[in-house]
Amino acid sequence: MDASAAADHIEIQQVLYRYCRAVDRGDEALLRSVYHPGAIDRHGAFEGSGEAFAAMLVPLMDGAPRVGQHHITNILIELRGDTADVESYFLALHPLGDAATGAASHVPVTGRYLDRFARRDGEWRIVERTVVLDWSATPLGWTPWAAQGDYPQGGRRESDPSHGFARGA
Repeated sequence: MDASAAADHIEIQQVLYRYCRAVDRGDEALLRSVYHPGAIDRHGAFEGSGEAFAAMLVPLMDGAPRVGQHHITNILIELRGDTADVESYFLALHPLGDAATGAASHVPVTGRYLDRFARRDGEWRIVERTVVLDWSATPLGWTPWAAQGDYPQGGRRESDPSHGFARGA
């Protein structure tokens, strides 16, 4: 792999990592930025534009009782000039709440993102995404670790300790 292809791989990986951060931290602008205009996302029951996905998902996740997490692994990238086919494995912990009891839990979900990327105006972004679910499990109860209160707690947007971190704030 030459230096140019290595740089393309790194840029594509960074888009995938920004996607995870945007979903988990509730950053709609960042989530929109991983898609080129007109991109299509097939995400379970949702099928539509990347912009519509961002507009739907962030408020939905804002209503969750806890912060979720998305992890990307095993990224396979096939470069074809200014396009790339990318398969990324993911592990996600989706937060759930029981309105009747107030109990919180997480649903473990694994799968793959099948993405078509394009480089436009020198920038790699997703133009087409299909989410493949490999498995999920029943919700995991949420009982905090006894020492959890000794650490800063994750949150969404300004309530997260990373807000402004390394951004000149």
